[in-house]
Amino acid sequence: MYVYLSKILPIFVMPLGIVFVLLLVALILLRRDRKRIAAGFLALAMVVLWVSSMPFTANLLYQSIESRYSPMPLDQVPAGGCIIVLGGVVEAPILPRVDIEFNDAIDRVYKAAELFRAGKAPYVIVTGGNQPWSESGTAEAELIREVLMEWGVPEDAIFLEGSSRNTRENALYSQNIINAIACEKPLLVTSAAHMQRAVAAFGSVGTGVTPVVTDVRVAGTALPAVMDFIPDAEALSMTSDAIREWVGQKVYAMQGWN
Repeated sequence: MYVYLSKILPIFVMPLGIVFVLLLVALILLRRDRKRIAAGFLALAMVVLWVSSMPFTANLLYQSIESRYSPMPLDQVPAGGCIIVLGGVVEAPILPRVDIEFNDAIDRVYKAAELFRAGKAPYVIVTGGNQPWSESGTAEAELIREVLMEWGVPEDAIFLEGSSRNTRENALYSQNIINAIACEKPLLVTSAAHMQRAVAAFGSVGTGVTPVVTDVRVAGTALPAVMDFIPDAEALSMTSDAIREWVGQKVYAMQGWN
């Protein structure tokens, strides 16, 4: 039940969720012939949608989430006992697909392979299962193993945890593998925006990690341009992702998972 609620409840603090509620209130007010108040709610819905869809807003919010941990050049990453890479990066080859599909966070897997090839650790732990509503019968960790092998990581160096459904479970369910291979000072690989919550989750179960961030979405230092204030669908998605991660951090803190 928690997994379902963790996906459903944040909708109501996302831009589209807020806009939907405002439009619903406006519709009710219109039916009651309270046009002036309804017009105010309609205008507010438009403002929320416009502001949350601006690249300026998206970059500002997302950078605030990403800035806790900075990327390190490969030669500055310390050696560790193993590399832990978190899932949420690939989609199963469900028809009509014939291949594994990558999403934006595939950088995590590439970074893990890069670290292994550089000799930073002798093992890679892949942690990632399927959501209850997934149509795939194959755990995401198994799909990621295929990608790692294609990118130069031998099969016998890869350990899989394929039951977890969120970051908390990534940390909990990886412990048996970490203990079994006597991994000290794991290198934790995940997206920059996700790293703060991931480090906290592993720390809450007694595993201190070295964060190795990747998938940095906000880059550059140029001043905002005119186009940064024009609504854009990708910017709306990024704003929503930033809010979702912020909510996740607060929930984990409330649960004591940090």
